Amino acid sequence: MTSRSERTPGGLLEAVALAVLVGGCAGAPAASAPPHVSETPLIPVTTFFANRDSNYDYRVSPDGRRLAWMASAGGRLTVHFRELDGGEVGVIDTPWRRSLRTFRWAADSRHVLFEQDRDGDQNQHVYAADTERPGEQAIDLTPIGAARAAIHRVLLADPWHILVLQNLRTRRVFDLVRIDVRTRQGVVVGENPGDVIQWITDLHGQLRGRIRDVGDGQRVVEWRNGDQWRPRLRLDLEEWFTVVGFTPEGRAAWVLTNHERDRIALVRLDLETGRRTLVHEHPRVDVEVAVASEVTGELLYAAAFPNYQDVRFFDAALGKAFEAIRAGRPAGFGLLSRDLAGRFSTIEAYTDRGSTFWLVDATTGQGMLLGRSAIARHADALAPVEPVSFPSRDGLTLHGYVARPRGWDRRAAPMVLLVHGGPWARDYWYYSPVVQLLANRGYVVLQVNFRGSNGYGRRFREAAVGEFAGKMHADLLDAVDWAVRRGVAEARRVGIMGWSYGGYATLVGLTFTPDVFACGVDIVGPSNLVSMLETRHTYWTWHALRSYWHKYAGDPARAEDRRRLEAKSPLFGAERVQRPLLIVHGANDPNVKLQESDQMVEALRRVGKEVEYIVFADEGHGSFDWRNNVKLFEAVERFLARHLGGRGAVPEPLSGK
Repeated sequence: MTSRSERTPGGLLEAVALAVLVGGCAGAPAASAPPHVSETPLIPVTTFFANRDSNYDYRVSPDGRRLAWMASAGGRLTVHFRELDGGEVGVIDTPWRRSLRTFRWAADSRHVLFEQDRDGDQNQHVYAADTERPGEQAIDLTPIGAARAAIHRVLLADPWHILVLQNLRTRRVFDLVRIDVRTRQGVVVGENPGDVIQWITDLHGQLRGRIRDVGDGQRVVEWRNGDQWRPRLRLDLEEWFTVVGFTPEGRAAWVLTNHERDRIALVRLDLETGRRTLVHEHPRVDVEVAVASEVTGELLYAAAFPNYQDVRFFDAALGKAFEAIRAGRPAGFGLLSRDLAGRFSTIEAYTDRGSTFWLVDATTGQGMLLGRSAIARHADALAPVEPVSFPSRDGLTLHGYVARPRGWDRRAAPMVLLVHGGPWARDYWYYSPVVQLLANRGYVVLQVNFRGSNGYGRRFREAAVGEFAGKMHADLLDAVDWAVRRGVAEARRVGIMGWSYGGYATLVGLTFTPDVFACGVDIVGPSNLVSMLETRHTYWTWHALRSYWHKYAGDPARAEDRRRLEAKSPLFGAERVQRPLLIVHGANDPNVKLQESDQMVEALRRVGKEVEYIVFADEGHGSFDWRNNVKLFEAVERFLARHLGGRGAVPEPLSGK
């Protein structure tokens, strides 16, 4: 499971291109500071996004002798390590200035493996660093130039090889490559014929299966029989199929799938007969996480997210240890690592105000605290995040989360509607530095899993077909109406903000419903669905998401769809904008190209609208480096304070540890 701890981006200071375009602003409400949070201490932006005490992702080595984790050093987040029983802490050097996000131990328990790109271009390579020579630069195991590589599997029984996905041979698809970590030599073990979107391997690294995109929204699951591939299962576009492990004897697979059902469940799939046996399902939502032992293949736990996390433990000792840690309070669980002997595990217990990280000893059942989120010292000033639900105007039940500022006095307050990206993603209950920054500045923060979001079953997702800038946006408006009717939000002081699809939703909000939102913050959002779909980087055109975009939004190659896509594109409604906009983009974004923001800003400026525009020269589409994040959120803080009336903090100088 991906750790839900704080992901504080890091890196060295680079130039930021900033252009402020000032024009007329029609009808923006007057802003005055909210009185309800005046006694709550202001937390600096740097504490949320550039905290030198950040630590997370604690992992024990396969031999159980060493511990490694992510923390700040040299102006970026990188791997720290020491002997499990204590001693001197070492730090891994990295080839580029950008922070790492996570890492893996190699099977030899000496090297750590990580992925890193340059300037946000998403062409990450796979590197190996030697913990016994921490002063040496990490070695690029995939020196493939402007191509992309990712760790597919660490072979715990083979310390000298790993499996990697890379698109060196052709940028359109990814081959499966076995790489010798000593020589960096690679051997292709799965050459992609042009339609494989997923390779399936077992604990020993044997290629067992693959999933092919055969067109028209159809995919085929094939199992390997010698040198032949045998089709076993046909999936339509909405049917998910993810192998999380193989049974100990290897004759069946543990699979998360919604094949022939509405919600994703955990099933046991017999590889010979194809028979599926239900192992675990949730009565209301998808089972999104399942983890099996990387040594034995036995199931450890599965999790769903109806509001708070709902976890089922197959490993009783692991469940007992977690129950002792959370002590009856709401908390989420993540297994970060386990050694080969099964004695030591590292786990994360997360809440809406940070995480704690623990080493659990199976021989004693005891847990030892390894670290806490750096934000924990400010927990008393953070906002509680509560699950909420309400009906849409056409009868769907929408779920989401609301954070009310600490000290909220139950009077209507300024609110930020924070829209998730994707749109095939969702919001969860956990610590979000963005949510907590906004709440600390005096805003109610509302997140809603609108139709089309993952996690709520196939029917809920398909309710979004054809509804870009339609019912998907209406769900957001219904969320605002709910907050206003409940007396939570002040109707004239509601802003909208989001990344990627959330940025698109922001632009839709200010062009299609210009009188609803007082202001908007669009970060790396598309302004023209046609140009966005036609300029995505090469391998996206062969990715399964292509079919999703065509089904849900339209295919720009078809004249009728093209007209529909343009009609749902904010670019062509710039003259309708009445309220201020802040637009932010990364110059190296390969998913939503810089032109999407350039053309929107140009269109707004042409008709005299108020827009601030920030371009980060060394960023792409994903998480920004921490110094750029500080600049971004200081700009967001100032922008929202002007137009919604929240508080602002005095910027702190940036210094890297």
